[in-house]
Amino acid sequence: MKENKQLIELLEKYQAGTISDDEKAMLESWYNMEAAKKSAPINDVQESLQRIGNRLPLPNKVNIWPRLVAAAVALLFAVRILFFHTISPAGKPLVNHFDTIHPGGNHAVLQLASGRQITLNSQQQGIVVKGEKVLYKDGNEVTNTNIGIQYMQLITPKGGQYQITLPDGTQVWLNSATKLTYPDHFEGEYRQVELDGEAYFAVEKGTQPFIVKSRQQVVQVLGTEFNIMAYADETAIQTALVSGAVKVNETLLKPGFEAHFSPEGIQVAPSNLKVVTAWKNGLFYFKDASLQTVMNQLQRWYDIEVTYQSERKGDEFNGQIPRDKPLGKVLEILKLSGINFKMNGRQLIVY
Repeated sequence: MKENKQLIELLEKYQAGTISDDEKAMLESWYNMEAAKKSAPINDVQESLQRIGNRLPLPNKVNIWPRLVAAAVALLFAVRILFFHTISPAGKPLVNHFDTIHPGGNHAVLQLASGRQITLNSQQQGIVVKGEKVLYKDGNEVTNTNIGIQYMQLITPKGGQYQITLPDGTQVWLNSATKLTYPDHFEGEYRQVELDGEAYFAVEKGTQPFIVKSRQQVVQVLGTEFNIMAYADETAIQTALVSGAVKVNETLLKPGFEAHFSPEGIQVAPSNLKVVTAWKNGLFYFKDASLQTVMNQLQRWYDIEVTYQSERKGDEFNGQIPRDKPLGKVLEILKLSGINFKMNGRQLIVY
C-alpha cells in the first residue's frame, strides 16, 4: 500500500538523520493521532510491526523512537480506520494544487451603523470602539460620525479570524466565517451582543450581566471565559465553559462542561477544553471527530468548498495539526488514514 511505503521511507529518513521538518511533523502527527485514540491493542501493534519487518530493520528504529514507530504502524493497520476506494471522478479533469491554498489569517470587516465598512488586518488587531472613535492598538483612529448607541458588526470571512476589545473591556476572539453584532457602548440593564459563528469570550466583570444571543440560545454571565460555536451548518450550538459560571437559557453550566443546544433541548457533558479552544491557539485538534467535522473546519479556514463522492459514516479522527500550514500539508497527514482528495479550483473533492 502506498501509505505503508511512505511510512517506511519516513522512518528510514529519521534513522539516517535526513528527515525534513515537514516530514518529521507528519510522523509526529501519526503519533499524536494514535496516542489520542488510546485503543490500539499492543498485540495489534506487534503484529503490524511483523508484517513489514522483512522490509524495515525495525529493532533499530524501535530503539531510537519506539512509541512513534509503534503508533505510526498501528495507525496504518488500525481496524477502526476505514479506507476510501479510489474512484475516478466523472466530467472535466481535476487539477491538484493543494499547496496553492494558503491558511487564513487576521483580517475582518467592521461595518459601522452608518453602513460604512472598515477593512481590518493584523496591524489593527485588538481594536477598541468608544463612542465616535474606532481606536487601534497602534494609536491610529477612525471617526465614527454617528452619535447615541450605534450597533456595529465585526465580520470575519472564510479564511479570517480576529480579536476585538468591546467598550466594557471584554475581549472577543472570532473564528473564521463569524459575525458579531454589538453596540459602541453599553447602557441599561444588560450588556448584550449577538453571535453567528464561533467566538471565544473573556468577559470583563461588571454589575450588568453580559448576554450572548445565538439564534434561540441565550448565554448569560457576569465575568468568565467561554467558547461558543454557533455555525448555521452545525447540528447544535456548543457552549464550553473555561472559567466562572454561565447560564445557557435556564441551564447552569460549570467550568469544564459544555452545553449542546438543539431543537430537541439542551444536553450537558464534560468538555475537552483543549479541543474546543484549539482554534484560538493556532491548532486543529480532533478527538474522535467525524470526517464531516474535520472537513467543516478546513472549509472555513481555507475558504474552500468541500464535496463528497460517497457517504461515509463511522470514521474517527484524532490528533492535532497547526493551522498555519498550507492546505496540502494538512491533507498529506489526513491521507495517511486512507482518504483521497482532488482539487477543482477551490472545490475539494473527498473520495
